[in-house]
Amino acid sequence: MHNKNMLVVAFALFHIVVFGQQDTTAIHLDAVILKTVNLQKSIFKTQDVSELVQRINTGKDLAHHLQSLTGVQIRKSGANVSKPIIDGLSSSRIVYMINGVKLENQDWADSHSPEIDADLANILSVLRGAESVKYGSNALGGVVNIETGRIPDNTSINGSATVHYSQNTRGMGSNLKLQQNLNLIKGLRWRIGTNYTKHGDYHNQEYNVANSGTSLNSYQTEIEYAVKNVKFKSFYSYYNSKQGNYFGALTGNIEEFEERIKHGKPLVTFPYSFNLHAPYQESTHQIASTSVDWKFAPHYFLKSHYSYQKNQKEEFDIRRSALSSVPIQDLTLTANHLDIELGNKINNRYSALGFQIRSKTNYNQPGTGVTPSLPNYIYMENSLYTHHTLKLKQWMLNAGLRYDWAFMNARGINFLGQNYGENKNFSALSAQVAAKRSTEMWDFYSSLSYGWRVPESYELYANGKQHGIPIYYVGNMNMSPEKGQKWMNSITYKTTNTSLEFQGFINRIEDYIYAVPTHQYKQLFSGPAAIFQFKQQDALLAGIDIIHATDINSNINLINKFSWIQGHEIRSKAALPNISPIRVHSTLSYQLPVLANFQDNSFRLSHEWTAKKNDFNPDYELSSNTPPAYHLFNLSASTSYPIDKNSVLKFTTSVDNLFNTLYKDYLNLHRYFVHDRGRSINVNIQFNF
Repeated sequence: MHNKNMLVVAFALFHIVVFGQQDTTAIHLDAVILKTVNLQKSIFKTQDVSELVQRINTGKDLAHHLQSLTGVQIRKSGANVSKPIIDGLSSSRIVYMINGVKLENQDWADSHSPEIDADLANILSVLRGAESVKYGSNALGGVVNIETGRIPDNTSINGSATVHYSQNTRGMGSNLKLQQNLNLIKGLRWRIGTNYTKHGDYHNQEYNVANSGTSLNSYQTEIEYAVKNVKFKSFYSYYNSKQGNYFGALTGNIEEFEERIKHGKPLVTFPYSFNLHAPYQESTHQIASTSVDWKFAPHYFLKSHYSYQKNQKEEFDIRRSALSSVPIQDLTLTANHLDIELGNKINNRYSALGFQIRSKTNYNQPGTGVTPSLPNYIYMENSLYTHHTLKLKQWMLNAGLRYDWAFMNARGINFLGQNYGENKNFSALSAQVAAKRSTEMWDFYSSLSYGWRVPESYELYANGKQHGIPIYYVGNMNMSPEKGQKWMNSITYKTTNTSLEFQGFINRIEDYIYAVPTHQYKQLFSGPAAIFQFKQQDALLAGIDIIHATDINSNINLINKFSWIQGHEIRSKAALPNISPIRVHSTLSYQLPVLANFQDNSFRLSHEWTAKKNDFNPDYELSSNTPPAYHLFNLSASTSYPIDKNSVLKFTTSVDNLFNTLYKDYLNLHRYFVHDRGRSINVNIQFNF
């Protein structure tokens, strides 16, 4: 017991020391877990990330945790900014749910990632079925569900402490989670979590990528109280991140800009640094929520959920004299959500009727000295929905209907000093049907969804430079909402040792919105920026995933995944930008026997092949070619050492990009100027108690 207490104190002190060294910057996403949503509410297909994969990815951002899932790719903007792509769609076409709260943030173009700390999450689910009825507008691509999970019944203080190190960036971090079922007051449970991570520049086989570091600090608190048939839950989270942006894309004139794209890597390199300089961005996101679940009759219950969010985003660029310390963008977004749902569950049937009120306000803080790229605006959305699930022997059926009404009032001043803006009203009907059948050897699933998405303010009114590489976005205030119809199917054959699954989807999106280069430039103080303009056309996305898993013997497991996706404009047949090339991923796992009290000993070797993107439209790219195909190999090993019946030490080490391959990813916006990350050795030590 003495040793256990010493370990708890040691991990806690380490975290405090690391946390205490933070600057005002920081960002990082940690461990995220994916799990299924409650089947009582949804039968749409979900995926979850294993606890081992979560430990391997500790210290990495949310998108990297999700990357292991079928149908999920990553859209990156340099080393630090990344967001998941689900079936070809990302950004505001994906809904992020954090402990039941729909994330509202300044998701302006590709240079911003969702403000989510994955290391403090215990459950994360990815839903590919575009369940618009339950989650509302914007769920055209899918839903990422992040939860801390149920607080266990243990009446003593329990939790985990983790430290991790990444050799490539010389980054390190720690997190601490504590929870308890408080025995003094029956029904009262609490949980707290805190995390800090900081990375310096990353490097690849040939050079260091300057100003590519990042840092993150965050904390969360939860309290839960249950009495008779009523349960109260409150949740608060604070997230602060700072992300450096590579500045080698900034040039003095258009000829140099085009020459650097042609060269494809830095003309001048700089030594490694742990510090961040302009250009960089800093985000602070707070969530406060409270919910009440009341079972007021044997088969009836009422759920209510209110949340408040405040998101502040500051972007710093290279400016004259001391102005680099003044942000060029200083945005504050506040949001309020109210959800109320009345449900009943009788035998094998579940039904729900609910309404939602969603409002958000964006405000440009004055004093930046730069014309805001986005206007001030108010957005309000009222929704009414119903969904039903029925289980009939081997079948499960689901259907739902939803109606949304939205209002936007946007007002701004452009760089000529002229006022612009307007009031806009939107409304739409969403619907879904789904069916699932399971037998001993076969699983079949099919869903058909119809949803919509209101154009974001930046798509309507943007008039400013993208943070990161110099791209100047121009919005189009005449755009209409997107409306998508997604049909998704999967069929799985499974035996005792083997399973084979085919997944396929077709997603037809009316008035699909995307940004493409005009091949013209805007001359700014920091140099020329390529002008991208938003447009919309009807588009068709389709994809196939094949997953094969087999137990070669009791200790060896092999998983192979193949992913193909295509996206085209319906009228012109031209390829859409930012659609992933073909990817093949294989993982060989070996479970070793217990050795000298070390348990759960495992070894994994994985290989990923990414094809060259051949189906692309040169008019929609900054260069006339795409990166060549590449192979990546990764290694990991894990073991556990039980200290007593209630505590265990877990050691995990991994090597990313084992052969230090020099490569570029088509989905990385910085591919025009730099290569991706080289070899990295990572170490993770976790103490569960």
